[in-house]
Amino acid sequence: MLDNQELVFKVLIIAEFTVFSVIRIIYQKSSMKAGRRTVIAESRRYAVYLALFICYEVFTFLAYIFRPQGFSWAQIALPLWVRWAGAVLGLLSLLLFIWVHRSLGLNLSATLKIKEDHVLVVNGPYRWIRHPMYSAFFLLHAGVFFMTANWFIGGTWMLGLVAIIALRVRREEKMLLSQFGRDYLAYMEQTPRFIPKFIARSPLRLRN
Repeated sequence: MLDNQELVFKVLIIAEFTVFSVIRIIYQKSSMKAGRRTVIAESRRYAVYLALFICYEVFTFLAYIFRPQGFSWAQIALPLWVRWAGAVLGLLSLLLFIWVHRSLGLNLSATLKIKEDHVLVVNGPYRWIRHPMYSAFFLLHAGVFFMTANWFIGGTWMLGLVAIIALRVRREEKMLLSQFGRDYLAYMEQTPRFIPKFIARSPLRLRN
């Protein structure tokens, strides 16, 4: 019975990351087809850090699937309902990913960059938080933590994600400030980074 449960959660994790990849590819292809020129781009070293982190996640997850006994020392006795709650968090993250990608439209890019005719997006999830893409990643990784019930995999993945976002978020906001100036500054003052304030608020009005 226990082996069957572990198999179910492994399949769910694979399915959720597969769906995320499909979402990313579909919207990324649409953005690339537009062929808009890059005006400001991030340093290459941030892209290298992200690539290394993704490789680490893939390597550790494949090891967890095919040699689970190698990670048994880090297993946590989580209640079954908590592990299923992780699956729900993963599903919620996918819904948020779709919402974010639809809201970004042609502004979407795999790396940090400002394109020509770039628009400051303040609708959809961006009405409530400045970085909903990162929030979705946090939800997805929290879901993995609960579904694997393994503190090493869940913990190192989450720490890696926090490190990557910490490196990127200030750079990203600096780029947006340089492009949109007072509009983005006003948006920053009104909108939290990752966790929404559950209060009624009016849409942000940008300068013409």
